[in-house]
Amino acid sequence: MSETESTKRKFDRVDFLSDHVMALREAIHADFILKPGDNGPGIPTHKAVLAVKSKVFRSMLETDECKVSHEKSITIPDLSYGELESLLEFFYSGTLSCDNKHVRALYLAADKYDIQYLQDICREVLISSLSSANVLDIIHLSTIPSDAILKKAAIDFLIKKSITMIFQKSFESFALKDPATTLEILQASIRIMHAFCRKQFKPKETQL
Repeated sequence: MSETESTKRKFDRVDFLSDHVMALREAIHADFILKPGDNGPGIPTHKAVLAVKSKVFRSMLETDECKVSHEKSITIPDLSYGELESLLEFFYSGTLSCDNKHVRALYLAADKYDIQYLQDICREVLISSLSSANVLDIIHLSTIPSDAILKKAAIDFLIKKSITMIFQKSFESFALKDPATTLEILQASIRIMHAFCRKQFKPKETQL
């Protein structure tokens, strides 16, 4: 297969998979409705998609209450309309843009509804977006699902690039709310400083 044919095959695959998103947006043969928690309109979807993408959704759909419901709908109280729409688009496309404004909500939803692939992607987006302005928020966010990977990345960023934040009011407020994580941050800082000092002041070997 030539390079041109290979490229065309990739674009054909993208077009083929985009039909799944069309099924969501145009509610093609939809057989279920998910309702957001902010009283926004319900979103038509497909039970089979919900069931294969999330074990939690599958369990919800298999309850007797859901089976006999005439409405054929479930309300997701912790997601707004925009967040729920973004979650469903991920179910149908398998992709999430780096500038998605619902990443935080999707990260928490992925943990609650057991969607590991989405949680992994959201974690990558959150790590790539780390800054002095959001690092404390992301550290706190990582503690909700006990995400050791995200927490370590955020703490490392704080220590290596924004260590002066520990002298700011925002860090004091953070410390009062989460003393356990604050202790982790300070211990990690001390370990790094100790390793640096040992490297800098290591006695030089004398040559005979």
